[in-house]
Amino acid sequence: MATARRVVLIPGQSISHLNPMMEFAAVCLRRGLVVTVVVPDPTLTAPALRSAICRYASRFPSLSVHSLPLPSAHQQSLGAVHPFIRMQAAFRSQAPGLRDFLRSLPAVHALVADMFAVYALDVAAEVGVPGHLFYCTGANNLAVFLQLPSFCSGSDGDLKDLGDAPVSFPGVRTMPASHLVDGVLDSGTDLYAAVLDVFGRMAAARGILVNTFEALEGSVMAALRKGSCLPEGANPSVYCVGPLIAEGENEEERHPCLAWLDAQPERSVVFICFGSRCTVSLEQIREMAEGLDTSGHRFLWVLRAPPGVVAADSDAVLSLLPEGFLERTADRGLVVTASWVPQMDVLRHSSTGAFITHCGWNSTLEAVVTGMPMVCWPLEAEQWMNKVYIVEEMKVGIEVRGYKPGGLVTADNVDATVRQIMDLESEGRRTVMQRAMAVKESAAAAWKEGGSSCAAFTEFVKQME
Repeated sequence: MATARRVVLIPGQSISHLNPMMEFAAVCLRRGLVVTVVVPDPTLTAPALRSAICRYASRFPSLSVHSLPLPSAHQQSLGAVHPFIRMQAAFRSQAPGLRDFLRSLPAVHALVADMFAVYALDVAAEVGVPGHLFYCTGANNLAVFLQLPSFCSGSDGDLKDLGDAPVSFPGVRTMPASHLVDGVLDSGTDLYAAVLDVFGRMAAARGILVNTFEALEGSVMAALRKGSCLPEGANPSVYCVGPLIAEGENEEERHPCLAWLDAQPERSVVFICFGSRCTVSLEQIREMAEGLDTSGHRFLWVLRAPPGVVAADSDAVLSLLPEGFLERTADRGLVVTASWVPQMDVLRHSSTGAFITHCGWNSTLEAVVTGMPMVCWPLEAEQWMNKVYIVEEMKVGIEVRGYKPGGLVTADNVDATVRQIMDLESEGRRTVMQRAMAVKESAAAAWKEGGSSCAAFTEFVKQME
């Protein structure tokens, strides 16, 4: 009897990176692989991450979780540095413990590390294990990130000086330079060096597993396979293994926002949510409120306190809204201040008609698999790049009006954008809706027998033989 193949997973240290990788772990388990998830010492892991890992371990009893020992000198001398630099230091400090653990196992057929845990590729090579990366964002971003080290080395001056001037990368839509990730815009920072170092190491992987599917990003996948987006001499296999989406916590009681949606007409509600972490300024909150008020449309708004504002409870968050707003919109709006809402359930609900989103990749995929038209309101990281793909290539959303990086969307533009996406008779709405429904069908087919992601995963397993 053949020994089951073992995969060791190194998840990222944020929920947005952890959840899709744990869903990948679930796929591996369902297809007969032995899976071990390696995590830092519990004292170095955020409570939300520990809770998520425990939830998956409970859901899949055969899932093995191994905690690395506490490094002897962990980050004590870093001081005040950017979180990305701190994260890289944490990953590097885990290398000795990971090396010892891999050597202790009878056989490891593949190591799959988070896209930013590139240190693990060196450890894998040292112990003779094929090293792969799990890419929790889209293939378009992968293509850009792989090319950014050479692009930046050939640029005169800082990319931030280009402003909105267009920049081009083989295989990817042209975009304003300002839309690239912040870390590469200013060459005079430690962050710039750290980000480009990580991007430059990605192509050393044996393979890269991407949380996407062929029908969504087929054009850039063709370019990646052709080698158009890869550094000279690099040839990692690239596998589309998405959509991998976490359903969230199973709560015994149904969330109150779903009962409120039950009472609304079909496709009548705008859902506004900027993910689990992103927030906007107090001034922007008030402009949004005024715009929603003026639009006359129904809305479900997940509201969090802006940066630097301490709000002890729900009432304190609601007090940030303009005076009289809640009273004027009581018959058609619901503002939720909870840290978590069942986003997939909201997007699936028949009353939800559009999704105003920050364009995080997990939220993007959730909108895609539910066929929900998006209004793109990017806030940070690669979200500006995602906006370009969603609007111009995937054509499943529109851009919020009048917004530039670091700017303010006025109440008039919020009003106009909501009216545009919620006008069921408009040609623009119909076009986006038709495309969204077509992509929804493709997403559903990807993991069915013979589907593109199912076939890609089979190919990944075969290369372990």
